[in-house]
Amino acid sequence: MFNSTYFETLVKNVSLQNKNFNMKSFFLLVCILIGSHLSYSQSNFRGWAINEAFENRADRDRFVNISTKNDPNIKGSKYLSKDFVSARLSTMPEKIYGVRYNIFNDEMEFEGLDNKVYALSKIDDSTMVTFTKTGDSYHLFRYISDKNQQKKGYFLKLNPEGNYLLLKKKRVIFFDVQTPDNGYDNPKPAMYKKTKDRIYIKNRDNDAVLFSTKKSKLKELFPDNGKQVIRFIKKNNIKLKKESDLIAFVNFLNTL
Repeated sequence: MFNSTYFETLVKNVSLQNKNFNMKSFFLLVCILIGSHLSYSQSNFRGWAINEAFENRADRDRFVNISTKNDPNIKGSKYLSKDFVSARLSTMPEKIYGVRYNIFNDEMEFEGLDNKVYALSKIDDSTMVTFTKTGDSYHLFRYISDKNQQKKGYFLKLNPEGNYLLLKKKRVIFFDVQTPDNGYDNPKPAMYKKTKDRIYIKNRDNDAVLFSTKKSKLKELFPDNGKQVIRFIKKNNIKLKKESDLIAFVNFLNTL
């Protein structure tokens, strides 16, 4: 909290030491102090809300204690940002949390005052995490993985509503240590590497599936409207690898 007594004492000391202290100097001093206070608050807010939430049993059940031990020998990062930054939950919009998105594990991590790290439970599908600086909101959806397994993960919505939703998923891949065949070169260390975002499409209550950019696969994705889909793509010169064109394409699908 801002200490008014400290502020008054500081102003008196400065004014006594500087005979030229005037309103302009006073205003400048206030700006410096407020800026310092805001900087302090922003750098120390992490875990503040997590601790408060844990005073409420219902809120406590939203979080799961996890291990975040990282191997220092592994290069790269599995996070969207390694720092905890301010974010809000749609289920508790009045609170600000320190959050970082673990892309590799597909978890939203929260830092507590007890120096432990908690992951947001994925039980409530309606929970949305919004990072305050960027305004990006991550939504939970069920989807089909590369191994044809049903999973639940975080996505960015590229169109706000409709029977068809276009979803973007961040991706980090792990590469294990690579030992050279010739025995002379140094081995390449293990590393996490961010790769190109992947696009998924979701139809009503069905699981989201990876969107194929191959026109030949579109009839399989949209068996009831295959001919109309192909006609729209050709007529409007839709590039299926271009995000803005994909959004236009999905907006068309939502008119069918």
